[in-house]
Amino acid sequence: MTYVHRNIIIPADITANCQQLSEALGGPAGANMFITGLSTDGTSPATHFISSGMIFEEFAAVLADPAVMFAACEAAGLPITLAQCQAILGAADVTEQGPFEALSRLALKLIQTDIV
Repeated sequence: MTYVHRNIIIPADITANCQQLSEALGGPAGANMFITGLSTDGTSPATHFISSGMIFEEFAAVLADPAVMFAACEAAGLPITLAQCQAILGAADVTEQGPFEALSRLALKLIQTDIV
């Protein structure tokens, strides 16, 4: 398997769906994605979530094309429509940029939390 870097930023309102899809379609590399919150001022509540790192090349292809995502979901038996795949990828910012470059471009900041 070949890994590639992707930086993915999604709106907070689709986080649960994206987490489920990522785990189902991305295998081990897709688990535990989208747990870091973002906002314009770096304070809660999160308006977006980010996941950045290495993923399987096949998973990156799913993130690049709604039709490929839909076919992968169908093959995995996931109940999702092509229109939902289009909406998810239309709302997501998927790039090869590093996380801080993408955050700067989108005027977002990591939400700082207290360490307990």
